[in-house]
Amino acid sequence: MGKFEVNQIDVNGNGRVILYQRPRKDGSLIPTWQMRISIPNSTGYHRSSTGEKEEPEARRKAINTYEELYMKVLSGGHLKSKTFRDCFVEWQKDFPEENSDKSESYTTERIRRVGNFPLEFFGNMKMEEITRRHFVEFWIWRRKNAFKFNPSTKVKIAYEPSNSTLRNEASCLRIFFRYTVDKGWLQTVPEIKSPSMSKNRRPSFTLKEWRLLVRRMREWVKEGEVWGAVGRDRFLTQQYVLILANCGARIGEIRNLKWNDLATMEIDEGKRLVANVRGKTGARELVFQEGSEEYVKRLYDLRKRELNDEPPSDGFVICHKDGKVIGSLKKGFNSLLEYCDLVNDSKGDKRTLYSLRHFYATQRLGEEVNPYLLATQMGTSISMLERFYGHIVTRLVAKEITKTKGTKTTPKVGINEYPFEVAQ
Repeated sequence: MGKFEVNQIDVNGNGRVILYQRPRKDGSLIPTWQMRISIPNSTGYHRSSTGEKEEPEARRKAINTYEELYMKVLSGGHLKSKTFRDCFVEWQKDFPEENSDKSESYTTERIRRVGNFPLEFFGNMKMEEITRRHFVEFWIWRRKNAFKFNPSTKVKIAYEPSNSTLRNEASCLRIFFRYTVDKGWLQTVPEIKSPSMSKNRRPSFTLKEWRLLVRRMREWVKEGEVWGAVGRDRFLTQQYVLILANCGARIGEIRNLKWNDLATMEIDEGKRLVANVRGKTGARELVFQEGSEEYVKRLYDLRKRELNDEPPSDGFVICHKDGKVIGSLKKGFNSLLEYCDLVNDSKGDKRTLYSLRHFYATQRLGEEVNPYLLATQMGTSISMLERFYGHIVTRLVAKEITKTKGTKTTPKVGINEYPFEVAQ
């Protein structure tokens, strides 16, 4: 270590935290301090830059890093974390040797399965950070990224992976994770349960059920008003439900929406509320159905009353009284469904908040909205619409995303002014 670690400083006097500087080729020193850390009952070193040129700041950074690493090792982690990709590289070398009594096709096929979709998804993730939640996300991602290449047309075609395919993939992943446990890189194998992909339609609401929900939701909110905070929660849930069903956004896109993300757009038929949302497919503009700006105004008025002032432009639209974002409204939504006796659809499938997104898609397609425009609005793909709503994707006839067949309604005019109503 000597000539590469100049001006060594033993921060704690026990050799556990060492600061040093590196020499350049010309002999001058790089001013930024480096740190080398070792943790009791753990092998190897953690080396990284402190990012600091001043010694006192470098000491502080090194001590903080030592404490974080110490707690990590104490809780069963490893000083030198390995990524999924690091472990895969080792496993694909060792696996054939460990299974030399089996056929080459056996080992090749298992390495191929882990090295395909799983490696792409988990690649740079630290092994100890991969949990059951990540596998839930993986199976959803896996379904959306399943394509077959047609050599004659040179076009990728989306397909539904069979349950057998997914079971085999899950089995290969268990083999891989058991190997990482045996090597000491991971303490336990996370739960890896492949989902059933046989369902093509998602639980939603019929128009009759939706009307019942809206009507009974008013009663549900009114009853909650006698319990103080419960009334506020139910009011927020009510607006959240109405907004989701009228724009087709993902749950998190509306939950993280801020006032300065909203604006008003002029079109031939009048004005429409528009939101800049950031979802898993990136940022996009999302258009609200005509009249649904009323639900947003209700939330604005609520915050204005609570603050006795205009809400800050960077404040969350859906938030606690202290302005912090609400992590989930799932509990309130489930309570609402129970109140309305609409927990399950006609097939017995349990409804979730995502059922509102599916209701929006079903209604829009029922109004013969152009699937391409709808896919753009919802931040998804045509193939996904065809997969889940193929029973109503029939023809491309609509001119705009907010087209309806019913009688045009005039939105309620409020007495307040709203910053997002300035047409752009």
